[in-house]
Amino acid sequence: MKLSAKQRVRGVLLGAALALAAGGSGCGASLSKTVPPDLIQRLPKNTRRGVFQAETVVTIAVDRKANTKREIDNAEREIDRTKEKIREAEKRRAAAPGPEAEKIDLEIKMYQAHIDYLEESLDHLAKRMKLADKELLLARSQFELEKAKLVKKHAIAFDTPVEDFEEQVQEMQAEVDEYRKVVDEDAARLKIEEEKWLEVKKAYFSTIGEGTKGWWTE
Repeated sequence: MKLSAKQRVRGVLLGAALALAAGGSGCGASLSKTVPPDLIQRLPKNTRRGVFQAETVVTIAVDRKANTKREIDNAEREIDRTKEKIREAEKRRAAAPGPEAEKIDLEIKMYQAHIDYLEESLDHLAKRMKLADKELLLARSQFELEKAKLVKKHAIAFDTPVEDFEEQVQEMQAEVDEYRKVVDEDAARLKIEEEKWLEVKKAYFSTIGEGTKGWWTE
């Protein structure tokens, strides 16, 4: 059975939620190399600048993920609103005379084209959400690296070598770079789909003699 765009996006969000639960830190999937927080707390705050900066990057990555989630919610709401417009137009069409019915048919076609584009947008946003997860994991790996460096610098007993943390960052960076290519390619595809939708929209307003009037408010 083929899943709808909404179902596919919900699958991505569910996967992210499960990863969040597994991570236990409130910032997504777990890392194999981490520094116990209590080791950092032993050090004076004025020595932790690099750690604080890395933590800020984590916060930015969390915000980026939240913004993507809001875009998904907005697209889903817009699909629901547009479907409602179609239902209203179909009611008008049932009672409309011939020429008016033809205009309403074009209006419905425009709304359906908008839904098609929004469905494609949801697919793209699912990929962006997956990228946001990877970017968050990268930011967290960089955060752990800064903590490891600080602990080693102050000769606090800790078994895992800094090189292991560096390798973890490199692995995460490679994953992000690779998947970002996928997202960029998909963004180009989505742009083509957007242009198709805008052409249908432009054709509708031209047909009813309004040109671009009401372009952003239909």
